[in-house]
Amino acid sequence: MRRIVTVIATLALVACGTTTANPGQPTESTTTLPLATTTIAEPATTTTDRAETTTTTLSPSTTSTAAAPSTSAAARTVTVAPYFYLDEVGHKSRGGPFVFPMAREVPHTVAVARAAIEQLLAGPTSGERESVPAISTAIPDGVRLLGLTISEDIAVIDFSKEFEATDDSAAVAMRAAQVVFTLSRFDSVAEVLFRQEGKPVKIQTGDGNLVDRPVGIWDYLEFAAAITVESPAYNGVGDNPLQVTGFAAVFEAVFHYALADDDGLIIDEGMVMTTNGTGWGGFDFTIDYEVDKRQVGALIVWTHSAEDGERIDIREYPVVLTP
Repeated sequence: MRRIVTVIATLALVACGTTTANPGQPTESTTTLPLATTTIAEPATTTTDRAETTTTTLSPSTTSTAAAPSTSAAARTVTVAPYFYLDEVGHKSRGGPFVFPMAREVPHTVAVARAAIEQLLAGPTSGERESVPAISTAIPDGVRLLGLTISEDIAVIDFSKEFEATDDSAAVAMRAAQVVFTLSRFDSVAEVLFRQEGKPVKIQTGDGNLVDRPVGIWDYLEFAAAITVESPAYNGVGDNPLQVTGFAAVFEAVFHYALADDDGLIIDEGMVMTTNGTGWGGFDFTIDYEVDKRQVGALIVWTHSAEDGERIDIREYPVVLTP
């Protein structure tokens, strides 16, 4: 995997018409969270009786999703998007790293949620760990997936003891966030209930609380970038026109984007509004572009500081552009 420049340097390059070098081999994009028309808020009521859901041994028949990710008929592969952490700068009011979806191509399977979690447990490659910005994970080595069921919008997931769900550490919340974001990409999952070695456990949320209820992404927004792109997945293949979805918490609901090709030329740029000007809101927009060959470009997003107009909350997403 070739090194890519930091997001701060990237945005500076955008102004003069250049962008990052190509990262490693790209893969297909995948199904994203349905956040484009809604704001993110915790449900009005949260029940605990779902904790009685039974976790069984993984098999294709016990893992389901309402919307399947992209597949390649020729290669018989499917693309999933486990969430890792991207080390980055340029976030003035909040420090990173922040979660993001990394495109991963795996052999075709009907147990897509299981495949996504297995890729999550496999962690970043050595090249990804050494890239700039670096890609990391909070999940310890040796964690095994013991069970996964999805029923009535709840995913019940069982990990081996190496997951260390009961450890009193901020890293527990970080690794739980990775699991929740990864599974919440599927339309059939709204919340996740954790178990360890078959037993119910209390899991730490982003604000440090311990809960024994199912948790959702609203419990871990502390680990989301101010502008979080859900689709296209990082290093994934984008459609033409490129559909960009995700969620953000930005001043006056406004942020900016630029799309650059592999030569660093700006293909398109503009301003986007989210669905909420006072908190987290979704966004969904398309970019029309023209390229003469398949290539790795970059989608760069940022907002301006309400204090001095400085560009902040900058983030870059490598994306494969297609004719």
